[in-house]
Amino acid sequence: MERNSPDAAIARAIERVLAAERDAADAIAAAQREAEAVIEAARAERRRLLERARVRSARLHAAAQQRLARSLDRLEHGAGASALDLDTLDSLTRRAVARLAQRLTAADHEQD
Repeated sequence: MERNSPDAAIARAIERVLAAERDAADAIAAAQREAEAVIEAARAERRRLLERARVRSARLHAAAQQRLARSLDRLEHGAGASALDLDTLDSLTRRAVARLAQRLTAADHEQD
């Protein structure tokens, strides 16, 4: 078969199309691998954030439990009971809740 015959030109064109298809398939596979790596990194970050939130929540809960226990002990033993009326307790509670809400929603609320 002659080098410049129509059949040879057709064969070369088919080879170029097949090579382009292989290149496209390789590019798609590489993009899929990259996407899977990004997804796995996001999952790892999510796991890290969830663990950090769990630890922080447990720490906040333990600290609140300790403060509550101390407050109850003071109330039960009359320390300062005469100085705290219901309005004062309500005001203290509202301020504490507001501070806690601020700490939980602030971007830099980590306090170690």
